[in-house]
Amino acid sequence: MKWIGYLFSTLWRLWFLLVFFSGFLIFIPLLFFFTSICQNHKTVCHLARYWSKLTLCLSFIFPKVEWEEKLSKDEHYIFCPNHVSTLDIPLILAVLPIPLQFMGKAEIASIPLFGWFYKNNSVIVDRSKIRDTYAAFIKAGIKLDEGISMCIFPEGGIPKKEVFLKPFKNGPFRLAIEKSVKIVPITLADNKKIFPQEYFKGRPGIVRIKIHAPIKINENNSLENLNNTVYNTIFEQLKRDENN
Repeated sequence: MKWIGYLFSTLWRLWFLLVFFSGFLIFIPLLFFFTSICQNHKTVCHLARYWSKLTLCLSFIFPKVEWEEKLSKDEHYIFCPNHVSTLDIPLILAVLPIPLQFMGKAEIASIPLFGWFYKNNSVIVDRSKIRDTYAAFIKAGIKLDEGISMCIFPEGGIPKKEVFLKPFKNGPFRLAIEKSVKIVPITLADNKKIFPQEYFKGRPGIVRIKIHAPIKINENNSLENLNNTVYNTIFEQLKRDENN
């Protein structure tokens, strides 16, 4: 009877996509105005958060957020979550009350209409080109200087489902040191189960997300130490969540 579950999951995921793109069409006049005419990227970030909240709510996905420490709305951060699902981005947008943009892969920019929004409101990177990756981190640094937080997946992409936590790349940690911006680890415990890579699997439900305490950058932070600290923080939390 597995086919019944597969059918339900497929229909639900199609519903999720319908809600996501319908929400985009509802918000597109305001997104276009504040992206191209008024050019207020912080307002676009807030609109994207409401769009994400609407998508999750109508798709019956309910975030359960745990904060280790309250974040200051007057500061900007580099958020570093583990990456397990396409659900990661709308979930993070929905729960973080701080204007932020993502660093993401260039392929998404080719999607009609949505690709225009994505290209103009995120830092896109073609990781196959070293020069392009360097330029993307320069652009991310400019965003931080403008007061917009960045969310960078240090695994560099969604790993295969059997990978528990892929080794982290150094890019976001180097950027944090150069800009003296606090790093915030984020642990996503349930997205791989709720919204996996297989299109015929998935279900609505509660998704846990833990926002860890910001890590302050100082002269004692080496690149390797910062990478290991964030990696171990997320790894250990995933292990705890796995047993709950």
